[in-house]
Amino acid sequence: MLKTIFLGTPALAVPFLERLHQKTKVAAVVTSPDQPAGRGYALKAPEVKVAAHKLGIPVFQPESLRTPHPFALSLGRGDGEGRPDLGVVVAYGKLLTKEALTIPKLGFLNVHFSLLPKYRGAAPIQWALINGETETGVTLFWLDEGMDTGPIFLQKKLAIQPEDDAESLRNQLVVLGVATLEEAVARMEKGQIHRAPQAGTPSKAPVLKKEDGRIGWGKPAEAIWNQVRGMTPWPGTYCGTLKILKAYPSPYPPTYDRGTAALQGIAEAAGLPGERVQSEGKQWPGTVTRIVS
Repeated sequence: MLKTIFLGTPALAVPFLERLHQKTKVAAVVTSPDQPAGRGYALKAPEVKVAAHKLGIPVFQPESLRTPHPFALSLGRGDGEGRPDLGVVVAYGKLLTKEALTIPKLGFLNVHFSLLPKYRGAAPIQWALINGETETGVTLFWLDEGMDTGPIFLQKKLAIQPEDDAESLRNQLVVLGVATLEEAVARMEKGQIHRAPQAGTPSKAPVLKKEDGRIGWGKPAEAIWNQVRGMTPWPGTYCGTLKILKAYPSPYPPTYDRGTAALQGIAEAAGLPGERVQSEGKQWPGTVTRIVS
C-alpha cells in the first residue's frame, strides 16, 4: 500500500482525503492555519483539518512552506524510511517550494478542475462557464515550480450542461476527480506511472473579484447568461441594487434596448417557480431575469 501525504484546505478537498485514506496509508495532512470567522472572530478550523482528525491522521498547519517545518522533518528526508511515496494536493491554497516538492519519492500529484493546459489558475470552473465552454474535466498532474505547468498523469473529460452553474459543475467535477484519483492510485500500485508534457494552447483562470460580477447590458445575451452561470454562487452578478441569482437567454427577438429588456423580463417572468432575483438583501421569490439580446 502506498504511503501518502495530503495537502488541502476547503470542503471540496474532503472527499479526496477520505478516498485517499481508504486506498493508501495517509501519514499526514497539511492544511492552512485556523482562521477567524463569524461575528465573534473565533478561530475556525479548515474542513480538511476536521476530517483528518475524525480519521485519526496527524495534521500540520504551517503558515507557509517556504521554510523548513516540523511536518517535513517528521516525514523524513532524503532516502529515509519515513519518506512518503506520494503527495496529493487538492485546493491547498499555498505554493510549494522546490525543497518541499522533494519530500515524496514520486512527487506531488495535483488535482485541477480543467483540461490543462486550459484554465491554469485559481478559478478554472468559473472561467470555463464564463467563456461558454461546452466541455471541461479533471487533470491530475505532477507539480513543478510553475503555475499548473507540470506533466500530466491522468485526464478525464466532462460535458457542461446548459443548466450548470459554478456550484453544480464543481460538484460533478469533485465526483469525477475522486474517481480519477482512485484510478491513479491503482495504476501507481501496479508501477504504471505516467508523465506526459502538457499539449495545447495554455489559458489562464485568474481569481475572481466582486467587481467582476457587474453586468454590462451592452453584451450579447449569451455572454451575460454565461457570466451569471460562472459567477454563481460567488462572487454573484448584479445590476444596480439587484443581485441576479438565475438567468436565461430569451428565445424571442428584442423589443427593447438590452438593459430595458433584461429588467422588463423580471416583471414578465414573475411567477415562474425556482427562479429569482434579490434586491437590497431581500429575495423576491418566483421572479427571474429575462435577458434579451
